[in-house]
Amino acid sequence: MIFSRRRAESSPVPDDAAIQAFWQWWPGARDRVQAAVASGEWGELSGQVNSLVEAIHPDLHWEFSRGVRAAHAVVVSPAGAAPLRAVAARWLAAAVPADETWEYHCSRQPDPRAFEARLRIGGAELELEKLRYGFAVEAGRQLIDVTVYHPMFPGLPEDVRGQVCFLSLDWLLGEEGVERWIGAVEFGEAPPDDAHPPAELLAAVERQAVEYKEPTWVMLSAQDEKGWPIIATAQQPLLPVRFPRFDTHVAVTLPFREANEGGLPLDGSLTALREFEDELTAALAGDGDLLAHETTRSSRVLHFYVDGSTGAAALVQERLAGWREGRAEAKSSYDPTLDEVAHLNAA
Repeated sequence: MIFSRRRAESSPVPDDAAIQAFWQWWPGARDRVQAAVASGEWGELSGQVNSLVEAIHPDLHWEFSRGVRAAHAVVVSPAGAAPLRAVAARWLAAAVPADETWEYHCSRQPDPRAFEARLRIGGAELELEKLRYGFAVEAGRQLIDVTVYHPMFPGLPEDVRGQVCFLSLDWLLGEEGVERWIGAVEFGEAPPDDAHPPAELLAAVERQAVEYKEPTWVMLSAQDEKGWPIIATAQQPLLPVRFPRFDTHVAVTLPFREANEGGLPLDGSLTALREFEDELTAALAGDGDLLAHETTRSSRVLHFYVDGSTGAAALVQERLAGWREGRAEAKSSYDPTLDEVAHLNAA
């Protein structure tokens, strides 16, 4: 059973006291919620949960659902809104331990058993096991483009076909799985040439997850308006779902002394840059990560993303005094959608 609430967009800053209030309320309410799941009689419980989640952030969605390992699950989700992903992640980080009855998630989890059911939508009833997916895995590309089809699609409005399409992908892969591994999505009235049952798309995504378990870096090159070379190195793909807590961009600019005619680092400066990057990354201790860096005209910009609810951005600022080849600078900005590095996304 799902209860959710969405209002107009508002500030993405969560109320930490509200997160604590939810988890203080939950131990005394969990048995009542379990009974309501069984009976369908919710009384005032749904209103209480609405109020508690709304206090954290009014645009969050929530639901009680079937668990993956436990009998039941509590889900507080951004529902695809990237600015809220860090808020939901902080709610989850404060959760009580899971047990055999309840588990907790900050995104909707896969539920392949849904494909054994029928879905009533748009005046129609669809046998979900008849859904088919056209896709091809391209060598060296992490994301998979998908075409979704059901024999009843020709008689359904486009918006209903779209709802079935994205609901089915969420059931198959989970909310984060769709955002992490699925690229372009199409849904039409004709079956794709390479139609596969749901299990085959799931298996393809699982193979991608194994192959790309470790971060992948690529090198990119370009020229600025005056012909100076620009060299960039970036993690791929640069998707917000890969860094759910890191909502703050910290751009660190490091001038360096030893450079070639094109303004790119040589010898001692190159070593110093690498060592300083490693030192800053280690100092963040999991509260941030280096996603990319760009180098041109004897200067390198390090693109760090950090958890804005911690002191990570201030820590980076404090460490700049350790750079000895010029005046280092850092600029922080709220950027949960990774807009500041979007130009470096090769996916």
